[in-house]
Amino acid sequence: MVAPPANWNRYVLSSHSPQTNNAPLAVNESKLYRYSIVDSYEFVKPAPKRHQQRTSWNHWQLRDVVVCPSTKPELYSIYRCNIDRYDINKNQSTRILGDLEFDPVSMAVGGDYIVAGGQRAELAVARLSDPQATTVVRSGGSINNFVTMDRAPSAIPRRRFRDSAAFADDGVTSLNITRDSSMPRLLVCNNDHTVRLMSLPDLELITELKFPTAVNYAAVSPDGTKMCVVGDTNQVFLFNKRGDEFENIAILTASNDASFSCDWSQCSELFAVGSQDGFVTVWDVRTRHKLAQLETYQYGRSRGACRNVKFSPSGSIDLLAFSEHTSYVNIVDTRSFEKRQVLRVNSDSFNDLPDFFAPDSPAMASQDTQITGLRFAPDSSSLFVGLEESILEYAVDRIGRYSFASSEII
Repeated sequence: MVAPPANWNRYVLSSHSPQTNNAPLAVNESKLYRYSIVDSYEFVKPAPKRHQQRTSWNHWQLRDVVVCPSTKPELYSIYRCNIDRYDINKNQSTRILGDLEFDPVSMAVGGDYIVAGGQRAELAVARLSDPQATTVVRSGGSINNFVTMDRAPSAIPRRRFRDSAAFADDGVTSLNITRDSSMPRLLVCNNDHTVRLMSLPDLELITELKFPTAVNYAAVSPDGTKMCVVGDTNQVFLFNKRGDEFENIAILTASNDASFSCDWSQCSELFAVGSQDGFVTVWDVRTRHKLAQLETYQYGRSRGACRNVKFSPSGSIDLLAFSEHTSYVNIVDTRSFEKRQVLRVNSDSFNDLPDFFAPDSPAMASQDTQITGLRFAPDSSSLFVGLEESILEYAVDRIGRYSFASSEII
């Protein structure tokens, strides 16, 4: 953990400045209060366990290639043209999908299905019980930039709905598998400005949503009633969900740049959007007002671009984690948005260097570490950070998160 720069701040909207769907692109600081965030907190133990599982990002903006889909102690990750399953307890890796005819940029795992999306609209679909019988089709015009299964299927009502997705130029950016009582569903987000709801395993088109921009990501709330969609503009599309139908209820403004990730809190009341210009914006869906706008540690469009944002999915942990393009992961207390922890991650090659080259030393400041993914364990006990050479596991201080000062009220 390192101390962040002095200007790492939180922006909180004044209660006298309600937001509208036509909010200006730039943040109007005359309507904001600025508070310093206290940085002397450890929400996760700063010394991670390193799992020797290699991962790779096959599109420079799409960094969500690590999935922890169930209560089982296992991770799924992309490495080149393969998808591997890693047993956390046994420290063993098994190749599930190997030598695909394309380099996947997105992945979804849910129930008995695994899906990978490629840069030329490829979709590879297989059953985990029989991964050798893989079907590869094309859906849309270009990149399947992100594919994902429902993160917490047990928390979703037994009804038909669409799940989170992501897009890129003329391609499928995101895939999500959703399930009702009768059949699983796949949500495919494509760079051709569409989100497609498809059945599994036959990939029959059920519904298609069209957007004014390439879509990079979408997330369905844990209660299955709302969806947030982001893309190549600073617009945030908010939907109500009713079965297989979506109702667009608001178009909000995040920061000043494209967004590549979004997520919902476990109570389905807060949602966060990570943008390429180094901002993470948090809203309350009940009022559609911005609660906070957070800067990344390396604030800016290059190293400080936010590529991944995740809420802790269970328990009274109440954390929001977001990763930057390189080297840094931020963890914020969502009870107040006034406390945070910054992690400087490093690859295997830096482990044996002398103290002069410690992660927080000036000598290491210019040594970038590529981050490929970010994911909480389903029980919120760990935070996993994907690197090219390994996957780091940070233990969440759950006892500390369950403890409150005598003056605090839950």
